[in-house]
Amino acid sequence: RVSRGVPPAESIGLRLHSRLLKRAGSAADLLAGVSVRTTRLALTGLVAGSFLARLFAAFFRPTPDLFPDEYVYAELGRSFAATGQPLVRHSASHFPGLLEPLLTAPAWLIGDVGTAYRFVQGFGSLTMSLAAIPAFLIARRLGLGRGLSLGVAALAVAAPDLVFASFISSEAIAYPLLLAAVAAALVALTKPTRRSQLAFVAFTGLTALARIQLAVLPVVFLLACVLVGLRERRVKKALREQLLPLLLFAVPLTVLAAVPSLLGPYGGGAGAVHLRPLGLLRWMVLDLMSLAYSSGWIIVPGALVGIWLAYARPRSREETAFAALTLPLAGALLLPAGMIQSGLLSTDGIQERYVFYLIPLVGTAFALYARRGWPHRLVHLLLAAGLLVLTVRVPLSSFTALGGASGSPLLFAVSWLSLKAGQAGTGSLVVASVAGLLSVGAIACSRRPRLGTPLALGLAICALGAASAGAVAYDARSTTGARDTFLPQDKSWIDRFHLGHVALLQGFAGLKTDALEQLFWNRSVDRVLLLPGAGRFDAFAYGRVHIGPDGSLLVGGKAVREPLLVDGYAATIRLRGARPLAKHGSHVLWQPTGTPQISLYAVGHYHDNWLSDAGAFYLWPPMPGGGLSGWLKRTLTAPRLTGSITFKGPHGEQGVLQLDSGESRWVRMRVCGRGPWYATFHASPSLRSLLGLRLVTVHATAPTFQRDPHACTAGLSQPNPSFLS
Repeated sequence: RVSRGVPPAESIGLRLHSRLLKRAGSAADLLAGVSVRTTRLALTGLVAGSFLARLFAAFFRPTPDLFPDEYVYAELGRSFAATGQPLVRHSASHFPGLLEPLLTAPAWLIGDVGTAYRFVQGFGSLTMSLAAIPAFLIARRLGLGRGLSLGVAALAVAAPDLVFASFISSEAIAYPLLLAAVAAALVALTKPTRRSQLAFVAFTGLTALARIQLAVLPVVFLLACVLVGLRERRVKKALREQLLPLLLFAVPLTVLAAVPSLLGPYGGGAGAVHLRPLGLLRWMVLDLMSLAYSSGWIIVPGALVGIWLAYARPRSREETAFAALTLPLAGALLLPAGMIQSGLLSTDGIQERYVFYLIPLVGTAFALYARRGWPHRLVHLLLAAGLLVLTVRVPLSSFTALGGASGSPLLFAVSWLSLKAGQAGTGSLVVASVAGLLSVGAIACSRRPRLGTPLALGLAICALGAASAGAVAYDARSTTGARDTFLPQDKSWIDRFHLGHVALLQGFAGLKTDALEQLFWNRSVDRVLLLPGAGRFDAFAYGRVHIGPDGSLLVGGKAVREPLLVDGYAATIRLRGARPLAKHGSHVLWQPTGTPQISLYAVGHYHDNWLSDAGAFYLWPPMPGGGLSGWLKRTLTAPRLTGSITFKGPHGEQGVLQLDSGESRWVRMRVCGRGPWYATFHASPSLRSLLGLRLVTVHATAPTFQRDPHACTAGLSQPNPSFLS
């Protein structure tokens, strides 16, 4: 080579390049010897196998518990089936993610809610498993061999986030559609024909209709056009080539900017966010870490180098387009997730459900790196070492407490491991140890590219399969617990009475999950009424109840007359003009015998007969201005602690009850007055204890009011020493 005029340094470079090409060819040969027929069978088998596995897992999920999302999507589907309109509790809902309810509406025509629920789960299992097809097509579009492309497709359906297939949510539809939109965008960027561009616009519209957060695709495409143009030094020409889709995207984006209410509950969110830059950056990094775990960990260092090489040193225009799409798409998914975590919700949970769409693209980037023969090993080594340090410095156990795992199926698996081990943090330690071994494995695989490529991809798929199994097991445990806690054996127990329209009367501190479980399983419960002290549990139609002087339930000045499902989780509620039909948990179903009136409202008395540390009792006479004379009775027991409870009446009356540990006392309060009457109570700090998430004091029987015309023996304005006896 020197005699031919090639400098020695360049000669060495050519030799190294030749060796890399040979190694890349060896690695590719191992996975490329797959015929077209075998490929089709394998891809069909992947989809079918994933569908059957997810369908099987769905049957271990007896009830929804991702609320309010699952209730809202089910309610919209029922409304489309019954009326053809997007209604939630008979009120118009400008909810933007309407594709899933539209497609599942026929299932909700089935009379039995349980059967309809299983059909919707089956539909989600199928659609999410179809993500293997666009993942395979993206890899093939980039010139990857059939074997590597099948590996990427397997990675796409092995991800733990496919646990969402059995949820009633938008992920099952949005996941394959987003990958299809990326595949169409690759074609539109590299071969900008009208047909390819219109296909991309169509997939983008469907993706945005499935999940509004993915409406960022037009912005991603614009940035991709600019990046491709910069790489090829023809930005203006690249933008002119894509004038058709860019103009088509401009119309809906302009409308949404002008009328943000069309975004439904997301319309006013952006203006309400108070961004904290450091918090935003922190959550974006944590979501990236979660994505690395959920991508199989071992392939992540190679994927990072691969995406850089695809843009900096592309072998084809398709590689440039792939990198130009993936980088802004990652940013567009991470940014809203970080905004929600640091601004809108300020949650301590990782929102992996916003970014898991990138998992097949991570696998594709790794395949591009492996096809080159695993170059830049020093950079690969440093990235693998950095990920190893990350597993030690940021344990996952700190994100699994108090519902922090609700947005991350990976954390489902971590929580399940900890539960099986019986010790908090064990799951995080196991996952970190496995990730550490995979980091070492990534370094070892780089030494033998021919065997390292299939080995690394296979280990990643196995890791994701194990995480998927853990996620399904945790979700099955969680939903089974929700069913056992909130639902009877016949989950549609209210519908069985055929009462017509039933209103949910939510009391003080009622549980959100309990209320939404009843609403989901009982179609007849189609109105929500909030008593004083009750909070909203979703963003949809409700009525605020004003209690009249005779105990009438007034909404908008009109008396409530329909059957009532009364919540009594943290308050005891008694009605006149209605009779109880059935009770389960903290809910009682009342059928009107006249106009329902509330006679007693005991705030702070839990459904399991624990008394809160403070509360109040309210009584109403049967007629406006009527008199109340009698005694409010109950028995109090201090099971563990010693202390006192102070009761105060409406006219300054006061009584103190002293209780020793294990002591039971029957007590009564004197009730005397005209119109509504109330009394308050508060317990001394020595009686307070924490039961789960509740602050409780003593056991108490349900309060009962006994009328006694002789109870009022003194003037109402005078202190009464016999107020408490």
